Amino acid sequence: MADPAFTQQASDKASTIALSPEKEAEFERIVRNLQEYTSVDVIRKVLADGETVPLRLDVLHAFLDASKSTLQTVQHRVKYYSKLLKTVFTVLGVPIDKLEFVTGTSYQLKPEYTLDMYKFHALTSTREAEHAGADVVKESESPLMSSLLYPGLQALDEEYLDVHFQFGGVDQRKIFMYAAHFLPRLGYAKRAHLMNAMVPGLSGGKMSASDPKSKIDFLDSAADVKSKIKAALCPPGEVENNGVLAFTKAVLIPVQVLRNEQFANRGEKPPTGEPYFVKDGAPEGSVFTISRPEKFGGDVHFASYEDLEKAYVAQEIHPGDLKGAVTDALINLLAPIRKAFDEDPEWQEIEKLAYPDLTAAPAAEKKVKKKDVRSKPPTEEERAALRAAKEKEKAEKAAAKAAAEGVKPEELAQASKDAAATVPTAIASSSGSSSCVTATSLPKLKLLAKGKVRDIYALPGAEDQDKLLFVATDRMSAFDVIMNNGIPSKGITLTTLSLFWFDKLKHIIPNHVLTPSPASCLKSPADAWSVFPRSLDEYRDQLEGRSMIVKKCEVVKIEAIVRGYITGSAWSEYKKSQTVHGISLPAGLVESQKFPKPLFTPSTKADQGEHDENIHPDKVKDICGPELAAEIERVAIQLYTEASEYALARGFILADTKFEFGLLPDPSSPSQTKLILIDEVLTPDSSRYWSAADYVPGKPQASFDKQYLRDWLIAEGLKAKEDVTLPEHVVTETKRKYEEARDRVMGLGQFKA
Repeated sequence: MADPAFTQQASDKASTIALSPEKEAEFERIVRNLQEYTSVDVIRKVLADGETVPLRLDVLHAFLDASKSTLQTVQHRVKYYSKLLKTVFTVLGVPIDKLEFVTGTSYQLKPEYTLDMYKFHALTSTREAEHAGADVVKESESPLMSSLLYPGLQALDEEYLDVHFQFGGVDQRKIFMYAAHFLPRLGYAKRAHLMNAMVPGLSGGKMSASDPKSKIDFLDSAADVKSKIKAALCPPGEVENNGVLAFTKAVLIPVQVLRNEQFANRGEKPPTGEPYFVKDGAPEGSVFTISRPEKFGGDVHFASYEDLEKAYVAQEIHPGDLKGAVTDALINLLAPIRKAFDEDPEWQEIEKLAYPDLTAAPAAEKKVKKKDVRSKPPTEEERAALRAAKEKEKAEKAAAKAAAEGVKPEELAQASKDAAATVPTAIASSSGSSSCVTATSLPKLKLLAKGKVRDIYALPGAEDQDKLLFVATDRMSAFDVIMNNGIPSKGITLTTLSLFWFDKLKHIIPNHVLTPSPASCLKSPADAWSVFPRSLDEYRDQLEGRSMIVKKCEVVKIEAIVRGYITGSAWSEYKKSQTVHGISLPAGLVESQKFPKPLFTPSTKADQGEHDENIHPDKVKDICGPELAAEIERVAIQLYTEASEYALARGFILADTKFEFGLLPDPSSPSQTKLILIDEVLTPDSSRYWSAADYVPGKPQASFDKQYLRDWLIAEGLKAKEDVTLPEHVVTETKRKYEEARDRVMGLGQFKA
């Protein structure tokens, strides 16, 4: 469906209004660093006429957009931000004598505004209103009326505030174009719009209010800043997904450029030393300094962000040095703002009323941390005892449920006895911290790729250039979107299960795993970790149990999906066209029915950020060539067949799965390559497992994979939506399903053979 017409307007930058040199320089300062701006003559006329523009804070709009907050809470936030913004502008040296705050409720509740609101929404459709707010207002399959009104009210504000232009992030573009399209149809003037680029989060993805570590707050303490920058994603030599570099570009260097101009306008030399971002002794015109010990080359000064980025890409700047400089700069920038807050009891009280949950959080968090602090890691005996206790508790709950269903007392007693005596096999990969690892930070290693779940690093040693380090994080994705929070120990579960299957299926095809061996993985954490290079010891808390060292290879751009049953997207396609991936199938199949023989249904393997595409098996020949395509199909079906037979013996149906392959040079023939199995194998992330005992054709099956999460997202209207934080019960149940799949397949815990 095409975008509404109002999104197609061009950013008209041609000018017909001449300005004095002073005003021309002011115009350039306004539009520099913007990603986009529209109606340039409107902006230039404001400057020519010397008009002032009030800064708008909308009480009513914020209430409509964030319905979880009360109107009273939002009113307190208006007071909070008026204090904050005045302080920030003062610290930056921006005069505030012409600054005017206007609350939306001072005019939005008047009869003439209400009448215009009716007129405005009589001109537009619900589709156009929903589209206008798509990048700003939280989407839903059944959106609230408040979210549909929001963009139109913001548009009307331009008229009732009597402004000439509106400023915001580029995520506001659709609302701005909505206003530019519809206000003239009410007889009102078309305004200009200034749009900043969005600043990526420190963790490399989207900056999110629900993830405090992804952003720097104005009132962050020095300790907060140090902690957040230390944990931020800053891969050596990489610009993409580098939250620290992005923050330097968008915030710190523009602030220093502004300071230099302010001093120059007063006829003074640019400032250096604290609290500025340029050290004493820097060449004139410098905008940022990175301090380093003399043995590492000493301080280095930059005249622009472009110079800094160029040096970083060339790896002339170490991530640790960049992080240190950014930390110092932020602490210096925020210190006077924090000081003003600490010295203003009224502001402190307003913050408590504006953000009651935020201000109450530290005490509770500190209490939890105190409870969990250990002087040393738990011993293997302690871990085994904890696992046994959990298994016993689980068995007792199952026994109670069985009793309610009429199971005989002697059967219950025996089941309880067996459960109490069961001590799961020690798995090295499940013995580490139970904390959730959603991002890795290995500063001395080069981050090569960051997928939905796995981070891939180059190893530091020259002798290891033909190897890669795979780290399975606890990130959770569904419908090609990564959730805000992860599933604790999920990466450990995936790695353990993959290693098991790699070993079990190695007689069919070699794989890329070099370290650890499944045997050491199943003995103890020390045995498994002992085979890793000692250069990784400092990152043990991030790597143990969730990492593999693998052979570097050429990745085949095919997802080799094999289906034994018709379900999921295959069932959806079949209902429409009686095909699966374009393969014609007989009529009369029912949901979850078993195919007469496994079906090879490949898809393309898209680059990061893109979507895989389901394709007919014949298209694999066009991508890989006929010989390799035939080998991939043969091997994938053989892998699925043997794995499904093994799983069925464990009480599991393997409904479908996905394999990935790579190519290595064939030692026996240098001009040839050999196929190997890579990535992950037969995990709940890449496979659909069902309970054989509960299997009933003709309906969806309860599964031990991420289908449970997909179903929850669909039910909540969150399918493919960004910025989703999973509630605790969804996290807990997803974790339970993943671990039960592992234990059933591997015969662990209560499923021990």
